[in-house]
Amino acid sequence: MTPAARLKTSTLLEALQHRLDHDPDGTAAVFVWPDRDDERWTFRRMLGLAWGFAERITHATTDDEQADEPRLTAICLGHSPELHAAFLGALLAGRVPTMVAPPSPRMERRKYTDAFARMLDHVRPSEVITSSSVLASLEELTPEALAGHRLLAAETISPSPARGIPVVSADDVALVQHSSGTTGLQKGVAITHRALFAQLRSYADTLSLTNEDVIVSWLPLYHDMGFVACFLLPLVTGVPVVELSPFDWVARPQTLLTAIERHRGTLAWLPNFAFSFLGSVRTSDGEGAPDLSSVRAFVNCSEPVMAASHRAFAKRWPDVRPSQLTTCYAMAENVFAVTQSPVGEAPRVAQLSRRALEVERRAAAVVGDEPAVELTSNGRPIAGVSVAILDADGASLPEGRVGEIGVKGTSLFEGYFHRPDLTAAAFVDGWYRTGDLGFIVDGELYVTGRKKDLVILAGRNFHPGDIEAEVSTIEGVLPGRVAAFGDSDEASGTELLVIVAESELEDRAVKAKLELEIRKRVAQTFDCTVARTAIVPPRWLVKSTSGKVARADTRAKYRELVKP
Repeated sequence: MTPAARLKTSTLLEALQHRLDHDPDGTAAVFVWPDRDDERWTFRRMLGLAWGFAERITHATTDDEQADEPRLTAICLGHSPELHAAFLGALLAGRVPTMVAPPSPRMERRKYTDAFARMLDHVRPSEVITSSSVLASLEELTPEALAGHRLLAAETISPSPARGIPVVSADDVALVQHSSGTTGLQKGVAITHRALFAQLRSYADTLSLTNEDVIVSWLPLYHDMGFVACFLLPLVTGVPVVELSPFDWVARPQTLLTAIERHRGTLAWLPNFAFSFLGSVRTSDGEGAPDLSSVRAFVNCSEPVMAASHRAFAKRWPDVRPSQLTTCYAMAENVFAVTQSPVGEAPRVAQLSRRALEVERRAAAVVGDEPAVELTSNGRPIAGVSVAILDADGASLPEGRVGEIGVKGTSLFEGYFHRPDLTAAAFVDGWYRTGDLGFIVDGELYVTGRKKDLVILAGRNFHPGDIEAEVSTIEGVLPGRVAAFGDSDEASGTELLVIVAESELEDRAVKAKLELEIRKRVAQTFDCTVARTAIVPPRWLVKSTSGKVARADTRAKYRELVKP
């Protein structure tokens, strides 16, 4: 049976029943471990464990909850079969599942506990399924923080006999996605079964998905790229997925490529920084280059696409063909993909005038030796999705003009979970305003930047306000006089975090200690690295007429400060 035939179902529960009836012993997932052999789980085995999770959830459900609308189950687990089974178990128990990030090994315990408490307050799950080790680290949570939330240890749950799979409506909420990030409260994106299947059908068709495909991924499942492309898509279509731990991949990046060779992988999604990262890794003595000829598409997604990252990746691994490198523009609000460059063709790369883009807000060819910007196309909209470039009033702009990217379509979300105020503000005349900037040429989308000040570091989203607030508490920094922003770096293929802080300090050695303290505090609090810091005198930062720090203008001023 082809993936297209499997996509004729209309809800995730129908898809589970269809796989149980027609492909129970097919591969649900292959788990790659650093210290033991790869482990294949059949769909039947995974569903048995899922029923164990469903039974535990249902057993703990009160009569009030049974009479109420479906509740959320937050799943906070790392790379494991339990992560997959917990999601399915929540569905079987009539819950709306949502994936949340487990703690990084480097994050301070207190900081994670605080972030976890905020997650509970924001997501409001009926239960959280997590690991015993996470539960042990949450001992400091107060009874008030835990009120109304049950914490279940995944290790204590065993497989259970199957029961009837429930029936739901295609218009019911299937799941809630949360973008990855720091301690900032993220907007929950409510996705219906109808929108989810519209996305899966269209994207599978765009990729020309077949029974011969094998997806290989190290991506976390709490972010839409890994969750939709490398979990839900294979779950519904029956295409096998080979899954590595994100932490193992960071420690040994070539494991992704060796897994592709071992399992003859055909599809892999990666954020832009990963192409640069893989382009710089060194192999051990006697270790040959992996065979990547089976790959139909490496899909560059989730960050601004840099052609330099593709070139570095292809140079490091000579077997990689330009036609294997594709691009995608995606967001949780559209379930996942908005655009995709053609599989089997190298994406277009444009050399454009920086002045025209930044000052005249239009795409124009470089004239003479003026500064240029290299931009890579993110491809055309997938079927069922429309993209427009909008001006400040929501009117569509012509091709070549830079504006805010607007999206419409059959897979677009209906609103932010429990936030009608945010939902109303996000739409203009039926267009979802993404907050991203770009332009369209020859029907293809080019992303130029972000209207929002989100900072993306190695595929993770950080809210600058959170970082600025933390740095403002450091002795020697003038409170409220801090700017945090990302600055693109071609060498690493991602953004670098820059922090500029005002201070009355004048001694160079003392300022150097303050810079060190800023780096240390941010690393401990947010589990990320500050690439550059600058201690500047009072009133140096650029502020708007409303008194807020103007990050874009401050970044431009900073670039002039550090210009060689």
